[in-house]
Amino acid sequence: MKFNKTLCQNIIKDWQFYSVDYKAMKKALKESDPQDKTENFLRIFEESKSKLQHFYSTKEAWAVNYLATMEERVAVLRASKVSTSLRRAESDDAETTAQSDYSSESLSASFVSGASDSEEEEDYDEARSFNFLDMGSSSRFSSRVTLSEASDSPQGKPNTEGFEFLKEEYRRVGKCKHFQDYIYAKKSLDTFARELKLLMEFLELNRTGFGKILKKHDKVTGLSLRDDKLADLELNHPYLHGEKIHELSKAVKKMLSEVSRLKPSLPSGWERRKVYTIGCFDLFHRGHQNVLMSLREFGYFIVAGIHDDESYFKLKNKYTIENLETRMKNVKPFVDQLFVIPSTDPELYLKCMVSEHDIETGSCCYARGDDMLQFPGREWVESVMPVYFVPRTEDCSSSLLRVVYHADDPEVRKKAAFAKTQYDGKPLDENGQVIKA
Repeated sequence: MKFNKTLCQNIIKDWQFYSVDYKAMKKALKESDPQDKTENFLRIFEESKSKLQHFYSTKEAWAVNYLATMEERVAVLRASKVSTSLRRAESDDAETTAQSDYSSESLSASFVSGASDSEEEEDYDEARSFNFLDMGSSSRFSSRVTLSEASDSPQGKPNTEGFEFLKEEYRRVGKCKHFQDYIYAKKSLDTFARELKLLMEFLELNRTGFGKILKKHDKVTGLSLRDDKLADLELNHPYLHGEKIHELSKAVKKMLSEVSRLKPSLPSGWERRKVYTIGCFDLFHRGHQNVLMSLREFGYFIVAGIHDDESYFKLKNKYTIENLETRMKNVKPFVDQLFVIPSTDPELYLKCMVSEHDIETGSCCYARGDDMLQFPGREWVESVMPVYFVPRTEDCSSSLLRVVYHADDPEVRKKAAFAKTQYDGKPLDENGQVIKA
């Protein structure tokens, strides 16, 4: 396979602007004039080094700062875990007394009802097995219901009264500080680890690219620049070996290990739910991927709604870069089911997609990135299922890609590529205004 094709296929499109311009240098080697051939080649070579240096410096500075942010999030999670454990211990002490009273009172009652001691004990253990967070003894003890009991009814329909307890706990856990701290630490670290891995691969591909294109130059021109240029890269661009990124990756892996140990206990059936989400997913990028992958934290079956081209235009006052079919193909590998929303208001389509059975049994929830807390349709969604948020990927947005790769003016592209970005990843000019294509 031609190396330029390998380069394009393996470097994420977000970063292609900053990569070694292998194609342009190869084209320069086809110049008829030998002097122009080398001059143009070396000019593009130096521009590639400069772009790559600027990109890497920015990414390393971000990664070092973000590592500190991650350390803070893990510390917060550690503290909330301790706090939750203390509250649970206090609750358990209260329950011990309550259980003693309950056992004494129920002993005589069991003779009347015909229930055996073992049945009473099993019933209590089932209630305890939910292991809910932040619950007082009364709420944990008053609704001793199993999943099989909740499902049981003469007509074969779910016993909705039995499921109310579970549904309430799904909401309670979502609002629990320990759980929220866990999600933000875990998903941010997952994203960070993937980002560092991509950066390592990016550096390796660029290092290989420089070596290959210099070899091709020497072969075409008969000159011997390769060894000197590679020696210069080793001396002045040591970051290409990724030692700092490797060091950061080890620190992130260690934090991820600790975060996994600090994961809160979750209610029964949590992992068996359907997870709903909605988006536009234009210029599909790693930020979209990270959010969609993180939804597995809330259930096993992911259902995504995607706005069609017309509703996208009405929502954003601009046309999509990728048509609906392309966007659907990009999203489908990350979800189990996909449906189209031909309206700016997704509420009706969500109502049609979510079954009454799932709503009644609490077998569904809604999750999305935290870049739009007041999303369209939230009022209805929150009335029938829990809503959860996950952290978005920093310095990554469709708006940035639209400007860098699709603006008509090359200068605007370059300006956006190296501009500072605001919280949602949009590029800003020197006056703090969003740069648009």
